[in-house]
Amino acid sequence: MRHFFQGVSLLLAGLVLCFPLRADDYRIGFLAYRGEARAAAEWQPVLDSLNRALPAHRFTGVFLTQQQLNDELIQGALDFVVTNPAHYVLNRSQGLNWLASYLDPRFGSARESVASALLVRAGSDISTVHQLAGQRVGAVHEQAFGGYLLAAEQLRRQGVALSALNLQFRGYPVDALIYLLRDGALDAAMVPSCTLEQMAEEGLVNTGDFRVLMLQASSPCARSTPLYPGWSFAAVNVTDEQLLRDITQTLLSLQHNQQALWGAPIRLDEVEQLLRGWQLGQSSEPPWHTLRHVLLGYWQWLAGLMLILLVIALHHVRVTRLLIKRTDERDRLHRLIQSREQELARARQATLLGEMATGLAHELNQPLSAIQAYAQAGELMTAEQNSREVFNHIVEETERGADIIRRFRQWASQPLPGPEAFAPDALCRELAERITPRAGAAGVRIDISAEPGQLLSVQPAVEQILSNLLGNSLDAFERRQQGGWLRLQASAEEEGWQFVVQDNAGGVSPVVIEALGHTLPASRVHGMGIGLMVSYRLARRLGGRLMLANQGKGTRAELFLPKEQ
Repeated sequence: MRHFFQGVSLLLAGLVLCFPLRADDYRIGFLAYRGEARAAAEWQPVLDSLNRALPAHRFTGVFLTQQQLNDELIQGALDFVVTNPAHYVLNRSQGLNWLASYLDPRFGSARESVASALLVRAGSDISTVHQLAGQRVGAVHEQAFGGYLLAAEQLRRQGVALSALNLQFRGYPVDALIYLLRDGALDAAMVPSCTLEQMAEEGLVNTGDFRVLMLQASSPCARSTPLYPGWSFAAVNVTDEQLLRDITQTLLSLQHNQQALWGAPIRLDEVEQLLRGWQLGQSSEPPWHTLRHVLLGYWQWLAGLMLILLVIALHHVRVTRLLIKRTDERDRLHRLIQSREQELARARQATLLGEMATGLAHELNQPLSAIQAYAQAGELMTAEQNSREVFNHIVEETERGADIIRRFRQWASQPLPGPEAFAPDALCRELAERITPRAGAAGVRIDISAEPGQLLSVQPAVEQILSNLLGNSLDAFERRQQGGWLRLQASAEEEGWQFVVQDNAGGVSPVVIEALGHTLPASRVHGMGIGLMVSYRLARRLGGRLMLANQGKGTRAELFLPKEQ
């Protein structure tokens, strides 16, 4: 029995030595831009060489489109990939480790072996890339390196806006684009260089049926763009250094017509720069996707933040409303205080004017009564008709003066009488006749310009204002002892009547003009202060306004009275 077990053990050991066990199975993904069958025929020699050189491992190839390769990499279903440099750069976050660069036998260089060709039909009217605007331009994929990115970048450098093209991404295989272009379904097609030549060698198409736009310098294949680095063999999260070293040595030893097929990996700086210009890569996720991820991941914090912001906004609205309310209340109180202050100032002025009127009336009544008595006595004593007329005028003027004093005292402390209609032109002529003797003695020429019409106002008050203004002008002429002119104008306007008293008597002090309408002037200037203040107050009580200004060599006073009080 012991000899039996020893024999079985020796037999098993011999079987192990004769048939070594396979350590691992590895899947290699190949980018099949011309279809699965064409890619299998092209890359099967590489798979066979790896399986022969490394019998302890088994390598199986899968031939996929670019999107399928992306999905397989994300799922971790691949151990190695053979793809173009752009696809390698875009998926480097998946743990790719570049082992070797493919030396295309047509170009013999890993750094310059990939380009793109922009094809049109040979009989097409399109001869320049600028004629592609609005045309149907086909490509396989928006991230295809030779099948779109290189040609699109060259168009952009030529000043052709891609948005002006009718771009159509038809998917893999790329052969279909050439067929669609040939049959008229497309006006132009972006394909990897050498694709047309390969299909012609296989008897699938005739190169004479097509023409290349932006044709570059002579090369083994017609191309529209500069040459870029070629394909790469990369490991995907494989950490067995011995295995990686064995695979690299195997690839570097492969030859075709005594030329190496694989070389050392090269840098892809220009490819990365091109891709950055297109803003491609893993970070090119649409903004709304990123926003959705943030909202789903941090919705509790965002909800709390929104609640805090809402409370702050409501508090701000409440404070703003309170501030507006308090501001309105402050403004209302400020206006009320100003109104009370103005009323108090007017009351003080009315009291002062009342006291002045009482004093003036008391002081002037006695001399006026004496003048009147002397005039009446003279009228009785003289027999000459001219003298009697003079004494009669003196009596009439003293009575008028007494009447003015009574009205002045009444207006200072009591309401004005009711308005009555009167003719402003007649009043102006009457005032001019009254001051004519005094004006003639002073060498002053009086000009009157008054429009006919009627004004509804208090005639005695208007007469008092105009008399004060005319008297002030004559006083100025007499002080200067120099003649001049004095104008009195009355004109009807849309809203009332405008009276103007203007002279060239030298003007008044700016102090009087500045103080007019506020308080009594601080000092009387040649007796003008009180008369102007009385006139100003009477104008306001009539609902009008009185303005005084120096103009030229004299003074211009404007009295405006509304049509109705």
